[in-house]
Amino acid sequence: MKMRNRKIRFFAGVFAAAAVVMAGCSSGTEQEETQEHTSEADSGETQENASGTAEDGIEINVEDISTEASYYDTEIDGTDVEIFAVLASDGTVRLAMNTCQVCNGSPYAYFEQEGDDFVCQNCGNHFSSDEIGLTAGGCNPVPITEDDYTEENGIITVSDSFLEENAYRFSNWKQF
Repeated sequence: MKMRNRKIRFFAGVFAAAAVVMAGCSSGTEQEETQEHTSEADSGETQENASGTAEDGIEINVEDISTEASYYDTEIDGTDVEIFAVLASDGTVRLAMNTCQVCNGSPYAYFEQEGDDFVCQNCGNHFSSDEIGLTAGGCNPVPITEDDYTEENGIITVSDSFLEENAYRFSNWKQF
């Protein structure tokens, strides 16, 4: 009987802890932060779409890229797709899809910049800007490598075909 009571208390504790975690995940603070990020993006207060969408993809003026990420979005067959560009510490331009390779089924699988790090809003993993566009696999932004875009006269173009190939990663993205 003592062993059974311990098991019941153990599982009750596990369920109580899970309930606390779930309640914290849907807290008003997180929802406010999400709404704030979305509102800033919609209002144009961020550097979102600094260069814009072209007929053949997303165009980014290299001169607009700094150590503070610029976000660029487009719609592919009804799915919102977002990429970001950032200048790494070595001065190179880094590009990535703004969704996590592991968490991309979650609405919170996007990255926000905190200093030199990008933080997955689903799992909290920190990822250095120096690794953007280089590291594949694991919990980090989906890289966009030099093979995935063209650069001409200071304009980087990420093609519609590349964006279409990766749109599935955003099927549940920011669907709060």
